[in-house]
Amino acid sequence: MDTILFNFHDLLMVLTAFECLLLALLLAASAKKPSLSNALLVAFLLCHCLIPLHELMFWGKQFRIWLLEISPDLFFIFSFAYYLDGPLLYFFVRALLYKDVQLRPKHSWHLLPLVIYLLHMVWNFYALDQQSQTQLIHSQHIAYSSPHLYVETLGRFVRAGYVLWCFLLVWRYREQIRHEQADLKTTDMYWLKLMLLSFLTIFTLDTVLVCLKLYGFLANDFNMDLLNVVGLSSYYLNFVALNILIFLRFTSFVGVKPVREQPLFEAKEETTVLYDDAIAVQLDKLMTQQRFYANPDITLDKLADAAGYPAKKVSLTIKQRYQQNFYEYINSYRIAEAKRLLAEQGPAAKTITDIYFAVGFNSKSVFNTFFKRLEGVTPSQFRELSQAPMAK
Repeated sequence: MDTILFNFHDLLMVLTAFECLLLALLLAASAKKPSLSNALLVAFLLCHCLIPLHELMFWGKQFRIWLLEISPDLFFIFSFAYYLDGPLLYFFVRALLYKDVQLRPKHSWHLLPLVIYLLHMVWNFYALDQQSQTQLIHSQHIAYSSPHLYVETLGRFVRAGYVLWCFLLVWRYREQIRHEQADLKTTDMYWLKLMLLSFLTIFTLDTVLVCLKLYGFLANDFNMDLLNVVGLSSYYLNFVALNILIFLRFTSFVGVKPVREQPLFEAKEETTVLYDDAIAVQLDKLMTQQRFYANPDITLDKLADAAGYPAKKVSLTIKQRYQQNFYEYINSYRIAEAKRLLAEQGPAAKTITDIYFAVGFNSKSVFNTFFKRLEGVTPSQFRELSQAPMAK
């Protein structure tokens, strides 16, 4: 990989590091209030500032010579970032989607791959005399030696596994939010899934690269041309992925509505009749008399506060009494009111846009989708059908 330094590829790595550092500083400085998800994203970006610098330091022919003249101990000082960005990405997504997520001492086991890597580097590199270190750097033998390849392979697989874990968090979030929110326009999470897919591609390519090295070691035949192609591809894809992250951070992150990390009730509680008829009566009053469903920002917590009961009991009542989750329960009232308004005629008849706002929907697409799911026709078709007899 010596051929890649001090050319366009190296400038790309420098630009990647600069972009990550700049965005990290911007996020840290512009945060209106302390946020764990924002702090974790800043740390993740700083890791991706260090990773291209490590690649530049180790694989750059001229740069490597300059650093060796200073001290071989400078090498690998940024390589630890490969073992931190996976956990940081995971906890960032977790803190973004779920309420009350905190980093606790019990989470320190996520640092185990990093500890293994650091012990390996101390034993197999930093404990050596400077002459041996210099020889390993000059020849780049350490990158193709058995201890390093085994530890690196472990780290790359763990890294990719964290992205898959993030996809699981998104899936769980989409299920959980239906029990707490009535507005699901953000639950497709296309932007988050796109970001995760980008990093899964990068991390998988890095895993393929180290597996090719490991295969070359076991077969005693390194295909350097293939390694160069895969290695350079990962640099470019990393640059693209980070720019996708930058774009999405300033266009979509604000739309996330965090929910409880743990379900309000266990599956066995769902099948046992635990609700109170008094809660159902109070909910009916809030819906029919106060039109509580028309509040576009209604949540389970707000409904529970208005009803005067714990959120868990309210959620169980909705699930057991009406066989619906919170999202379905609220929007069924909205659709019933929308049907009444759609059937009205004369000068006082509202437009469809006015109607979906009046009943509490924030999005026309969500209104149309839920309406058609319940009624089998779109709001426009329903209006035509409901007014057809009158027209005759």
